[in-house]
Amino acid sequence: MRKISICIPCYNEIGNVKPLSEELVYCMEQLPQYDFEIIFIDNCSLDGTQNVLREICSKDKRIKTILNSKNYPSGSGLHAMYQAHGNCIIYIPADFQVPVMLVPQMIKEWENGATVVALIKEAGKHDKLKIFRKIYYKVSGFLTNQVILPGFTGSGLYDRSFIELCRSLNDPLFSMQYMIVHYAASLVKLNYIERPRRSGKSKNNFFTLIHIAIIRFIWVSDIVPHFAIIAGISMGIISFIVSIYYFIRKLLDWQNFPIGIAPLIIGVFFLGAIQLIFIGLIGEYVIMINERQKNKPLVLEKERINFDNESIKN
Repeated sequence: MRKISICIPCYNEIGNVKPLSEELVYCMEQLPQYDFEIIFIDNCSLDGTQNVLREICSKDKRIKTILNSKNYPSGSGLHAMYQAHGNCIIYIPADFQVPVMLVPQMIKEWENGATVVALIKEAGKHDKLKIFRKIYYKVSGFLTNQVILPGFTGSGLYDRSFIELCRSLNDPLFSMQYMIVHYAASLVKLNYIERPRRSGKSKNNFFTLIHIAIIRFIWVSDIVPHFAIIAGISMGIISFIVSIYYFIRKLLDWQNFPIGIAPLIIGVFFLGAIQLIFIGLIGEYVIMINERQKNKPLVLEKERINFDNESIKN
């Protein structure tokens, strides 16, 4: 019997984890040809989510839980997928924004040969950042040679062989989008309309979304360094031409032609802005290189429930 693992990261989801587990159990019990496990990984919730997870796990051994010692927003979900034992791993959030009814459809695509089934969200009416997301994906697509998956947030189904390939990289700044567009032998996309959260509030604010956007932009923007060189050369040539023009005009009419302060101010501030932008981008690349060299673990676990002494997979 083939096994399906469903991994769910959560943080302060006290109102969602129990109804989500019930819906997933009901969904999988309609597919008796599969064994299954549900793995919650909690990022050190402060609202009582951990107690609810303990209660759920005490009633159903097919539901497992990993409790992190601290909040690890970037590595928690990936760590859960590495601990799964299924022939395929389904990854969805705990907030019900991804419909549970997509699970059988993803499994069907996997049985038909898909290595990865990527869920592509279409923003619902509740999404207040819909326009900004479109602009972000347009800019990202312009500044990269890579394939971009607008609307992909990591949710989907992954074959065991693909997860093992990802784990072999041991990359602390892992990008699932990069991996699936380059190394998924067979990729299927499923579109869905994102639903409002059933309970609680989103943990992402304006600043966290900006941080995520910057990290993803640096991941895919392989044209930016080349663009910086071209822009630098172009600005240098333009500045040289302007300076020669003013120098010649001043020589021809020394008494009457004012050099003017406006061109100097415009030139200094414009070139300064260009330099600061590219220095910032270079700084982000350096930070990314530095983080990769640290070889940090994705998370530190505090407790495991229903894993039956299974060892931690790094």
